[in-house]
Amino acid sequence: MQNTHVKNTVRYFLLVVVLLVFLFFSNDFGLLDVEKTAIITAVGVDRKEDEFFITSQIAVPQPSKQGDSSKTVQLVSSGKTIAEAFERLNAKTGWYPKLVFCNLILLGKETTENDVFDSLDFFLRNEYLSNDCLLAACDGDAKEVLDNAALVDSTSSLAIEKVLSAHAERVGTVLPTTLREFAIGYFSEGKSGYLPIVKAQPQQEKTPPQTQTTATDEGQSSNQDQQGNSGESADKQKPVFSAGETALFVGGKRVDTLTETQTFALSAVIGKLRLAAYSVDTDGECCTLSIRQNSPKIKLTVNENGRASLSVDVTLSAGVTDYSKSQALEKIRDSGNLPDGVFYAAEKRLAAEIHSVFEKTRACNCDVFGIVDRANKYEKRSLQRFQSQLLKNTTLGVTVHFQKVR
Repeated sequence: MQNTHVKNTVRYFLLVVVLLVFLFFSNDFGLLDVEKTAIITAVGVDRKEDEFFITSQIAVPQPSKQGDSSKTVQLVSSGKTIAEAFERLNAKTGWYPKLVFCNLILLGKETTENDVFDSLDFFLRNEYLSNDCLLAACDGDAKEVLDNAALVDSTSSLAIEKVLSAHAERVGTVLPTTLREFAIGYFSEGKSGYLPIVKAQPQQEKTPPQTQTTATDEGQSSNQDQQGNSGESADKQKPVFSAGETALFVGGKRVDTLTETQTFALSAVIGKLRLAAYSVDTDGECCTLSIRQNSPKIKLTVNENGRASLSVDVTLSAGVTDYSKSQALEKIRDSGNLPDGVFYAAEKRLAAEIHSVFEKTRACNCDVFGIVDRANKYEKRSLQRFQSQLLKNTTLGVTVHFQKVR
């Protein structure tokens, strides 16, 4: 019996090996024909009245002997719908557009002035595009933003994706949003959402004017500038990207904008901060804190008259990372040893910024704090009469507490 069992096992094993070999030599396992396929890495959506203009950033594989294994090209196509625009791309180039590797959708200004799901519903229906694709807005045309040559990356889309990375979200500089997250907010009871605003800006910040120099020094510096600029002028013209500001949406339309400080304040309430820098002024000096982690708690209570009270309690663990004034050695060695009054000033400032975010979002009826959704989840029966006015009738109470890392 045992020998028979061993023989059967060997036969089954050989049968599986033969089957795998047959599949290996008879099937391409869905490999793409790169010569016939447009591998789209990013899409820009612009709208002019009733027509959509699609900017597709396409990766073009190159022979390895040329050094660079790939390059990108940008093609613009238009149509009454997004699907028609992509079909025209295929008709003009012979490439069939593939969205499997698309990691960024950038919406132009005129696109966000209308219901953005006039265009985004195509991407939701597309079974090949990942719902975790990054979604962002810009103040001008999406095409112009994608046309910029990146400074440290091969394409502008890769540079923008780094700005919208998970690390940027953890340090509170950006509030990145995916297609799935934005769709959830759009189809929720609050019909609200937010998108980071991508901007191209000069890589060099303005510095104070230099003091007067002698004619000899000016001549030497001008000669050095002429020699150096010949090789660096092209790089200096390349911009860098930022996404510190946040666009607010209601019903798919852009209604207002959060500043960079307000974006950080909202991140402290609805996000998870890790090693985030937060600077505060005290006694004429500036202290930069390193926020190790935050623990936000949000509670909503509603009375019988449809008036709600939102309680926001944020606890942050932080230590000092830098100070504009020199400190004693024993204070420098311990990041938990902070100057007097720094935590109090930080708590006061962050609480005021959270209040400003709440007032701005309430004025435009944008429910980024999830008030309507929370009320419908826990108080649905008693809120049917007051739902439309609930956000405007909500008062906010904020408690911010900074504690030492040890």
